[in-house]
Amino acid sequence: MNFLLMEMTHLRYWMPLVTEGNRRGVQSTFFVAASHKYNCPTRYPDILEEVQNVHNIKLLSANDLRSVSEAEGIFFSSEKTGVNYAKKATKCKRVVCTYQTDFIESHKEYKDFADYVLMPSKFCAEYYNLHTEKSLYLGIPKYEVHLDRQTILEKYNLPTGKKALIIWPKGRDEKKANIDKILNNLKIAGYTLLVKTRGKDPLVNHARETLRGNGDFYFEDDSWYPHTTQELLEVSDIAVNFGSTTIEECVMQDTPIINFDIKPEVRNGSKRPYRVTHDYLYNYNYCVQLKEDFTAGQFQAAVNYLTSTDLTEEFKKARQNHLFDHEDSCKRILDVLL
Repeated sequence: MNFLLMEMTHLRYWMPLVTEGNRRGVQSTFFVAASHKYNCPTRYPDILEEVQNVHNIKLLSANDLRSVSEAEGIFFSSEKTGVNYAKKATKCKRVVCTYQTDFIESHKEYKDFADYVLMPSKFCAEYYNLHTEKSLYLGIPKYEVHLDRQTILEKYNLPTGKKALIIWPKGRDEKKANIDKILNNLKIAGYTLLVKTRGKDPLVNHARETLRGNGDFYFEDDSWYPHTTQELLEVSDIAVNFGSTTIEECVMQDTPIINFDIKPEVRNGSKRPYRVTHDYLYNYNYCVQLKEDFTAGQFQAAVNYLTSTDLTEEFKKARQNHLFDHEDSCKRILDVLL
């Protein structure tokens, strides 16, 4: 099996497949290329070397187009990242794995050359009018990962009490989020705050130090695999979201959500409406939607409800209706592709 690695965040998709391949005696090769982003793999040679040694992965340069063109078996790539490399792998079954909901805009970039596209579910494909005969509805590999609560607590030196994960909004939307009020209400309710932002959207130093000074925790992409967000969801009692596609991860990991829909009504100054992706996932009882002008009473009521109610069936229903069963997804994928 061959994997195009141009972003470290893709490891959470590739490594479960590599692990299943190893169980079957199938050799995996990573074709590595620079993306010049914050998560560019060439910036993390030590991590790549560790992954290579622990999981018996061959590392080759994707810039060696002859090696790419001579590769055989399966060639996995992600969305539109590295399309020009993937097109060269003509001796392989070329499989594009979708990434969150990027497929909404990227599908047109790979739908013609790809042999298969790993879509989240048939519902998602039809909802966005992207169902084709190339679509495979077998699950998404990144959720087939073992996450142990105690191991994560020890890894990040986290306390054992109540914890809330705040998925920090994009800088574009931060002023609308009423963040200080949200954080204060969580602290009053006795929660340790786990603030997670992306490496490309870091908080300024004084904000990080304020969090740490209050006994709270600040994260960017501290771990690529298992990914930090998934680890933190595993140990959190509740998550606060701002319309991010992280709602998918919350649903897959049974973490209740308070959501603030603060995205702009139009995109980039145009008149085209800004569509909240995965909007159907917000219509379940595991999610409470609040406005920016929420009262302390409304916030506390939301927290109390979400943390004292058995929402197991709600999460299960959302996965069945809109997403997929994450158990054995890699086995299903390789059973089909091999």
